[in-house]
Amino acid sequence: MKQLIIALAVVTGFSGAARADTYRWVDNKGVVNFTDNPDLIPSKYRKRVRKSPSMASPTPSTESKPESRPQRQSTPPANSSEKKPTGGLSEQEWRSRFAALRSELKALQDGLPKKREALDQLRRKRTIYQRPQDRVAYNEQMDKIERDEARIKELEAQLSALDNEASRSGVPFEWRK
Repeated sequence: MKQLIIALAVVTGFSGAARADTYRWVDNKGVVNFTDNPDLIPSKYRKRVRKSPSMASPTPSTESKPESRPQRQSTPPANSSEKKPTGGLSEQEWRSRFAALRSELKALQDGLPKKREALDQLRRKRTIYQRPQDRVAYNEQMDKIERDEARIKELEAQLSALDNEASRSGVPFEWRK
């Protein structure tokens, strides 16, 4: 019984810390971070912080007001004939951003097999003839392939980041095709 009372006192003592305000921000990589200590928020993200008041506080504090500012900026004007989602872009703008990335990605992916075939032919020439110009041509073709592969990875990362941004902005899936 005595242990139960001690445990209850300890839990009650720590419940005050559980009622602390929670701070939320999204870093440059799109990772959502939470903390209950505002001193732990990196200075470059302090303007983006959203504060969730504790359960104990009856009214929201003044620090939660910046949270509503981006929402007001993202709503379309009343006289706008074209609705814009939270991201501030129209349907056409979202679709064109996705289309541009996907078209460049497809072009690079479609061109890789031809470049690899050319590389195989250059490898055979280099093996058979052992000429310096064949080695140079082989190395140049290899560099082109490596640049294309790196660009493909970069475009895939950009496409993924754009999709995450669209998700956060409430963009419908049909606009992302």
